[in-house]
Amino acid sequence: MHFTLTVADCVKRIRANKPDVVLQAIRLGALRAINIGTGRTRPTWRISEEDLEAWLLSRIHVPTPAAVRRRLQGRQKPIVEYV
Repeated sequence: MHFTLTVADCVKRIRANKPDVVLQAIRLGALRAINIGTGRTRPTWRISEEDLEAWLLSRIHVPTPAAVRRRLQGRQKPIVEYV
């Protein structure tokens, strides 16, 4: 598995405005990445294409089917018997 994508590459692929979406996913553990930084400055993340695709597929929203609604039957009027 090759970690070739940078955070900026991922932002371009998902068409996000800011890298915060990708960085937050890395921080939360939803997107797997490795830090190639030296540790003295902020992290330099690398992400594999497979992990990015898996993360994107996990974010797809599948709408739940609408519940079938039953009509309430109106109250039946009482039968009046005349004698």
